[in-house]
Amino acid sequence: MRNRFLPLVTLLIAAGSLAQKTAPPQAGDPVSLKNDAEIGKKYSEQVDKLYKTSKNAEYQERLNRIGQEFAKIANDHAVKVLWGDKKLNTFVYHFKVLEGDDVNAFSLPGGYLYFFEGLMKYAESDDELAGVIAHEIAHAAFRHLYTLQREQSKLDVIRIPVILIAIFSGGAAGGDIANLAGLVGTALGSGWSQKAEEAADYGGYQYMLKSKYNPVGMLTFMERLAYNEFMKPSIDWGIYRTHPPTRERAEEVIQRLTDDGVPIKRSLVTTSYRTILKNGKEGAIEAWFNGKLIYTFAGPDAQIRADKAAQNINDFMDSMPDLFDLTSSSSGVIRGRSKILWKVSDDDVKFAKGSISDLTGDAIKATKQALFSMTYRTSDLR
Repeated sequence: MRNRFLPLVTLLIAAGSLAQKTAPPQAGDPVSLKNDAEIGKKYSEQVDKLYKTSKNAEYQERLNRIGQEFAKIANDHAVKVLWGDKKLNTFVYHFKVLEGDDVNAFSLPGGYLYFFEGLMKYAESDDELAGVIAHEIAHAAFRHLYTLQREQSKLDVIRIPVILIAIFSGGAAGGDIANLAGLVGTALGSGWSQKAEEAADYGGYQYMLKSKYNPVGMLTFMERLAYNEFMKPSIDWGIYRTHPPTRERAEEVIQRLTDDGVPIKRSLVTTSYRTILKNGKEGAIEAWFNGKLIYTFAGPDAQIRADKAAQNINDFMDSMPDLFDLTSSSSGVIRGRSKILWKVSDDDVKFAKGSISDLTGDAIKATKQALFSMTYRTSDLR
């Protein structure tokens, strides 16, 4: 069984800036686009034989809803193409969820896109999922497999999708399909994989800016994948070992967001880096961050104080502070830099059966642990 954190064949980040504008490209050749669609349809039938379609109707509805939004954007808007067919190539896009725990997705020519259940579950927001969808659409819109065939005479465009199917099946397809998998070395050796992924990332990013979705979702999805890869160095990445998710690529996304003036507020697009409030005992409200209980609010105004504190904590964490930016006072005030995040109340002390000093100390310790964990996951993976 393949590891559920098999890295995406997509979602590698490339440098670039929307500041540079190019003349609108001409429309794609109808005959070539029809050929792409026919090839994609043919090999989508092979995929359907290799994998079971997910029975999760919610996953399928979510994927199709967001996917069709980006399909329209890709068909209506020309973006800068770093590598691939620079024409405005329009397709009828098809989106399908497959059974399986892999955090992975792939696309076939002509707009046939597949996403595993593991990825659908892993995406913590529509913004994160949108980033992956936009990237996959860019692969199809830029006709990357066609471009590969044009640059690599040893690979026939008809056989390339079969190679991909063999790879994704882990060799389970057997017969002629599995035997073709070795040909993919030609593509990797030529640097095609890197060029295609960089181009698809940049294309997907441009599509995100034209949508209602927050492009920071591309960053948080990449950061969490990078952390998983970092924590599981023994994973056999297979042919993708040449370019797993890395901090360097996440840093390129950060630079791109910064250059384009997009606020990097992770709490808006991922639950991993957002304060989560949960109901506790006797009407108390617990504040959790990244799986860590940092404080419990009690008393008749617990919900109001917790809501305000959660927003304050999110704003503070989004600023990527240092540990020394968290301070407290003997009166039970917890501060993030100069701003009060929350204050220990008499009701909190009574509920915890402790003292102001105890609760304040525990709150600072727990919050610093949550901050350290977030910083480690987002900034320190080298």
